[in-house]
Amino acid sequence: MFSNETFTRELRIAGSTAGKPVTITPQAEPIYHELVKKARKGNYWAQTTVNGLHQLASGRLHQNNIFIKPGAVHRGGTEEFYVILPGCKATVEKLESDTFRVLYLEADLDFFELQKQEIKPGLYSASHKDDEWKTKFKRNGSVDKIQERRVAIADSNYGRVDETADAIFENLSEAPFTTGNTLKRTGYDLHYTPQKENIGRLQSYRYAICPLDDERIHESAILLARTMYNARKIEGVGWIAEFGGSAVLTQAMKILAGQNVKLEDHTVYMHRPTTSPNEAIKQAHKLGLQIERNFSKSDMTDWVGNQSQLKVIVNRLKDARDNYKWSHAAIDAITYGKSAQGLAASGVAAVAYLSGLAGMAISAPAIPAVLTLVGAVAVSGAGALKTANNATKSIAPKFHNKHIKGRL
Repeated sequence: MFSNETFTRELRIAGSTAGKPVTITPQAEPIYHELVKKARKGNYWAQTTVNGLHQLASGRLHQNNIFIKPGAVHRGGTEEFYVILPGCKATVEKLESDTFRVLYLEADLDFFELQKQEIKPGLYSASHKDDEWKTKFKRNGSVDKIQERRVAIADSNYGRVDETADAIFENLSEAPFTTGNTLKRTGYDLHYTPQKENIGRLQSYRYAICPLDDERIHESAILLARTMYNARKIEGVGWIAEFGGSAVLTQAMKILAGQNVKLEDHTVYMHRPTTSPNEAIKQAHKLGLQIERNFSKSDMTDWVGNQSQLKVIVNRLKDARDNYKWSHAAIDAITYGKSAQGLAASGVAAVAYLSGLAGMAISAPAIPAVLTLVGAVAVSGAGALKTANNATKSIAPKFHNKHIKGRL
């Protein structure tokens, strides 16, 4: 253990006048000073990181927020844990006296450049011109100060930012508080999370049902939380998460809720969330966000998005600020039942359709069923083809938009 004399030699970075004392070891000081220097020059990710370390003085980080990863080291009354911040991982020691020491800092001081190269999460403005979407990196990470600005939180694995802006446009257009024509005219802001795999879904079931635990997107969520906080005074901002963007938005809302932030003039919507919408609705209620009649949209094949719908219904009825009626609950419960019942038939139809168009390999036991459905499509014509097309869009939207859309 360290003596009191050791602590007096260490730099106190927070808690001098109020809150819990936070000191930093000489080993971590050089990186900390570099971060402070960048923060003072207006580098917003460095500001976010420095502020995150300073917030240890309030104790909120350790108690409430989600980007703390407990370590395995416990000695007496002390505990070591990691604080995950944008471009930085801090090893922190909590002492018996309820004070904190930053032991080590692992920081990527080129984080800002990596953002511009689309290697790290960041915020972009998207504009539509000459029938294509173009994006521009926003150095300050802040939403345009335009009334009723729309902000997209996209899933990962679309490719570059321009490709993402184009791919998600139709999904954003389905939000109840905007239209495709409006988005083309005004553009929108895009929170981008570069990652090779999708977020959530059955492939990552653990994180899909507990999106707050997905440490892979903490960095992105912290940046989004800061963007949302800075936009709190802009009137009528609409936050639209599509597919795995639901996890990033849920984590960001949790961070803000832990700091008692309110976004009562803003609206939130989720398009086919691949993580639990129930966790998201709870955080949205805490922030006082406005919630449309349709908080989220899920297709019948969206196992994760549909799984907690009954809990969503109950939580919406409980919150007096959510203008959600018993009549809405009854309709949504019936819709949920129909989605579950229609799942199997829709999935098989999609397999047949995909097989014919893309030459996908099919296992031997599935061949008779596929042939039967292909025959049914041929006999019944456009109606069955439309059903299969819709099912394909439901099951494999990215494949559908890239290979099938426009061919019918």
